[in-house]
Amino acid sequence: MQFPILLTLIFVLAKLFGLIAWSWLLVFAPLIVMIALLALFIGLAIVIRLYVK
Repeated sequence: MQFPILLTLIFVLAKLFGLIAWSWLLVFAPLIVMIALLALFIGLAIVIRLYVK
């Protein structure tokens, strides 16, 4: 879970120092993917909990 945060930090610093010319969406992509996967797993856990009693 620390790898996407570290990767995002590296991308942000590279963008701020002008080393990459990516859009900000691509810079924050690792963080967005991590949040999306977390939301997916939480949603699946809720659905499974509702149907398996």
